[in-house]
Amino acid sequence: MVQQYHSPVRVYKYPFELVMRAYEKRFPTCKMIPIFLGSETMSEYKSDDGAIHIVERRCKLNLDAPYLLKKITGVEFVYFIQKNSLNKRDRTLKIEAYNETFSTRVIVEEGCTYTRNGQKGR
Repeated sequence: MVQQYHSPVRVYKYPFELVMRAYEKRFPTCKMIPIFLGSETMSEYKSDDGAIHIVERRCKLNLDAPYLLKKITGVEFVYFIQKNSLNKRDRTLKIEAYNETFSTRVIVEEGCTYTRNGQKGR
């Protein structure tokens, strides 16, 4: 069964560049997001002019589940792959993510786009 969820559009009252700097500070770890245990960069590309920055990371989350469930499944942490494509010229950030943990049982795909206010996004 396929389920889809579209979150409401959020409008930040700050410049796009400031929001992006704040977003990037969560990597490789962020104490303000206790469920996010860390990430490692798998690949990275920066254009010569610095306008395009693409990073693919493997992220680790604390599995918020009862101890017994963790023991039965043999899983203590959840891993997912996240690809961030920042285009400073267009002032957009496209995030694509998918689960690595439980990937043989369930597929979770997430897409998110940050744009400057006034641009269409999802």
